[in-house]
Amino acid sequence: MIVVTEHRAGDEFLEPAGALIEVLSRADGFVSGQVGRSPDEPDIWILCTAWRDVGSMRRGFGSFDAKVAAAPVMLTAADRVSAFEVLVSAGPEGITSRTSDLAE
Repeated sequence: MIVVTEHRAGDEFLEPAGALIEVLSRADGFVSGQVGRSPDEPDIWILCTAWRDVGSMRRGFGSFDAKVAAAPVMLTAADRVSAFEVLVSAGPEGITSRTSDLAE
């Protein structure tokens, strides 16, 4: 499970975004997190986190500390879908595919 949010902000975005990643990193099921900035449009940022599963992601973002840390970050978030299940991934060990957890 990955969560990717796009933000429009200035340099002041980095500090609260980093604080949010730090809080989320303590959650059970957190895999990784990054804050990125566009080199072509420096007022466009992304916050990307990876989670073991959807339940871990929901509990991680749903904690009191995460809600407090997320408040200043989410003010600049674009209004679009941000959570995705990973169906194909690649790493040093090769390509991994999995079936969707969506109910049919």
